[in-house]
Amino acid sequence: MLKQEARKLFKQKRDAITASEKMKRDDLILIQFQSAGFPFVSNVLSFYSIDERNEVNSFLITAYLHFKNPSLQVAYPKMNIADTTMNAVFSPPDSAFAENEFGITEPEGNEIIAANEIEMVLVPLLAIDKKGHRVGYGKGYYDRFLKECSDDCLKIGLSYFEPLDSLDDVSDFDIPLDFCITPEKIYVF
Repeated sequence: MLKQEARKLFKQKRDAITASEKMKRDDLILIQFQSAGFPFVSNVLSFYSIDERNEVNSFLITAYLHFKNPSLQVAYPKMNIADTTMNAVFSPPDSAFAENEFGITEPEGNEIIAANEIEMVLVPLLAIDKKGHRVGYGKGYYDRFLKECSDDCLKIGLSYFEPLDSLDDVSDFDIPLDFCITPEKIYVF
């Protein structure tokens, strides 16, 4: 399947999830994440879940990570639209957020954590294949950021759906993930 087809199909599938089904799937993803036994981390890049897009609730995962490590530094992406890059901006619990021109909620702060200092990235996605290649919203911000992360950084996708067999138009630019957590299973790539 081509990325554009997968993007359209999985947007529709995600939009069809009811509020109660979403809560159930979010809880199952959290349980899977907790059972994975990921190592202790100090710096995490998460994403601000957008309810209107029915995105996986990343806040459950970051709350769990914060419970395990009260000194955890959680960062959220802030896009630089002019050069299509993004930064990881440290966001303590009382941080202010605002929507950018793409409707993505970003931190208003400016304390950047360098990509090579991030130990875990929670990656939003619409679909993923069995090799860890993801389909996002098509702008490449995450791929550019992940390229700058250290080799030891855990790249973890969160998805309501099981992986596709393959994506037919993967390029050298695409950075595969290390794991994908679904309600049913933890995929290791």
